[in-house]
Amino acid sequence: MFKFELNSVLSLKEKMEDSKKRELGVANTHKERLEQIKDDLMNEHDGVYDAIKKNVCIDFDVKEVRLLNQYSLHIKKQIKQTQNDIHKAQKTVDQKRDELLDAVKERKILENLKEIKREHYMIESKKTEQLLVDEMVSYKYGKVRRSGG
Repeated sequence: MFKFELNSVLSLKEKMEDSKKRELGVANTHKERLEQIKDDLMNEHDGVYDAIKKNVCIDFDVKEVRLLNQYSLHIKKQIKQTQNDIHKAQKTVDQKRDELLDAVKERKILENLKEIKREHYMIESKKTEQLLVDEMVSYKYGKVRRSGG
């Protein structure tokens, strides 16, 4: 029966690969959440901009325009910070993707080695089996010749 001597290492590599997949998923989810926050902030900024235009056109209130403008600047800062956070999150995603690719390569190398070892085992088993058959045939042949018939 075939037994791969590095099976425990292969199992460990598979678990590491699964762990790297989960880490990549978490990193992707975080980045997507940041992108959604940025989109929401941009929509809010557009709403503030529309409110400023509406106030200027209809009922010009300097205090309200100033307040809306300050809020608009605050949102722009938040958008910029979120964009920086997205950039960092993308770097993390790239790093996790590279780690996953390395883990996949390591697992595949071991799986290929296992398959090569299995093939060698099968070849050796067939050789051993053929030797046993040859011995049995020669034994029967010798027995038949000795008994004279």
